[in-house]
Amino acid sequence: MAWLTSLFSPFIAPWAFALLALGPLIVVFYLLKLKRRPVKVPSTLLWRRSVQDLVANAPFQKLRNNLLLWLQLLILLLLVVALTRPIFKLSGLKGETVILLLDQSASMQAKDEDGQERFEKAKKLALDAVEGLSAGSVMGALGKRDEMMVIGFSNSTLPLQPMTSDKASLRSAIQAAKPTDTETDLSDAGYILQERTMLRVEGAMQPNPDARVVMISDGGLGATASSLADVLNLDYSVVGDTDDNVGFTGIDVRESFGGNFEYQLFATLYNSSGEAKKVMVELGVGDEVLDLKSVEVPSRATQAVVFTLGEGVTGLATVKLNDNVDSFPLDDIARANISPPTELKTILVTRGNSFLQGVLSTDPRVSLSIVRPGDYSPRGDADITIFDGSTTTGELPPGNYLFINALPPESIGYSAGSARVERPEIIDWNRVHPITRYANFQRVLIQDALKLEPPKGAIALIEAAETDLVSLYEQETRRVVVIGFDLKSSYWPVDVSFPIFFSNLIDYWSRSGRGMSKAAYATGESVPIAPPREAKTATVTTPTGTKISYNLEGLSTFYLTDTANAGVYTVDFDKGLQRQVPVNLLSVLESDIKPVEELSIGGRKLSGAKDTVRTRQEIWPWLALAALAVLLVEWMIYCRRTFM
Repeated sequence: MAWLTSLFSPFIAPWAFALLALGPLIVVFYLLKLKRRPVKVPSTLLWRRSVQDLVANAPFQKLRNNLLLWLQLLILLLLVVALTRPIFKLSGLKGETVILLLDQSASMQAKDEDGQERFEKAKKLALDAVEGLSAGSVMGALGKRDEMMVIGFSNSTLPLQPMTSDKASLRSAIQAAKPTDTETDLSDAGYILQERTMLRVEGAMQPNPDARVVMISDGGLGATASSLADVLNLDYSVVGDTDDNVGFTGIDVRESFGGNFEYQLFATLYNSSGEAKKVMVELGVGDEVLDLKSVEVPSRATQAVVFTLGEGVTGLATVKLNDNVDSFPLDDIARANISPPTELKTILVTRGNSFLQGVLSTDPRVSLSIVRPGDYSPRGDADITIFDGSTTTGELPPGNYLFINALPPESIGYSAGSARVERPEIIDWNRVHPITRYANFQRVLIQDALKLEPPKGAIALIEAAETDLVSLYEQETRRVVVIGFDLKSSYWPVDVSFPIFFSNLIDYWSRSGRGMSKAAYATGESVPIAPPREAKTATVTTPTGTKISYNLEGLSTFYLTDTANAGVYTVDFDKGLQRQVPVNLLSVLESDIKPVEELSIGGRKLSGAKDTVRTRQEIWPWLALAALAVLLVEWMIYCRRTFM
């Protein structure tokens, strides 16, 4: 029945076609003979035409070609089609309420084959749409002006201009709009649009036929486009004509497993074009170029590149595409921090665990002290404290804590069921968190585990069906990791994921101690910064030169949330200390600049209008006017035949 739905899709009220059944009734009236009153006359010589009508004594006569019949059938057809409220794709915006969605995401900065930036094209289309607003309703009966609301979307959805009929205000809002360096997130757009495009009728929400939503974009919407599934009167205008781009979509720095404070820098490239590309990737730290590699990136696929840095290399590392010219330069460079190594004072509270002692003692960042459970007393001078099969009471001093097969003090908020989970099977793990990335836990077998009930806000790092096997809970001054099973009652210590996990964990805590938990961040991401204890204020200078001030009184961590621009954010503390926070695009969604000609939203296929704004416009008022005009013509012909 899909063909039937497609057939009637241009009509809002297709049920009105049932009124076409009145057409045969009109024809029947023309088949009926006129009934005349019998009158006696002396002769029929002068009444031959009347006699011809009475030759056949039947109720029906032969249907003759009658102009009035055709005019009346035409009037019926026009009225029925008007009642179905047909809609057509027409240029311009003719509707009482128009909501204009303007894509401000990073990919809109791509330049097409004509050298124009996509966002400038989108703004021109938006301005043309404003000019296309009508000064009044179609019929002109009420004289109501069409209204428009402008909404910009990137990593958030924000109104640029509230609903208004003032074209000057709409033009000003569109001209002032700028693209961001963030990826598309339409999660909030659905709620805003439903509020504007739905009406409550007898307690139920129904689409408002007079509301139009027009989206101008290159189509890189991602999974969040599903939030538009309930927006029925949605029209799409696509901008862009090129897919030529190779860019960085990932970057990270970690210390080599071989020790000696060597670093490895991982970078990921994505090629959005239709053919494989060979590029030169340059690595530099500060003003010094350290390495240059040739990388071939397959068509519409990713390719990783790894650089190994020697001991003593620290600072801001930069990878960039050397002599690369494409349509989207924003992702041709990525930066990450290589922080100087710090020695972490680590206390291991255990009755003996050779696996744990071995993995910690081989890490050059760890200064390890082993304490028996009965001899432990919290002093607050340790960077990391690990409890293996035991716990402590009272308040935990600030620091980093790992509890293995044990619960933290009650004040932290963890609890566990009385029965243990037998042979829990790992079903998933957090693949993007710094502690668990690069590791595969699929082959890890566990005898039994605590049935953990973590506090609100805790993050599950490794999950079984019945419980979280490894959980992370972070407070302002404490970072607590709980492993809910005994290492010696599992195969984990002999799996390759074991040293990777603990190296990641030490690296994560080490970075947190230096003020940031990651080597680099993505645009739109909140950056937690732990200031030096003596600092009272901080000033952040963004890549655009904007300065943001923070009062650090009573704060152990503050958050940099305004990261809409890619580049280096410089944090200056009042004690003369400075930190640099690298923020990069790092988005496959935005680096894939190929325009999407047809969107799939909620099972619907939405074809984009190229280089123009088109909306579904109702034409029933014009059909009604045409029916009235034909009715007047029919009345004039009838009167002329009757009275002449």
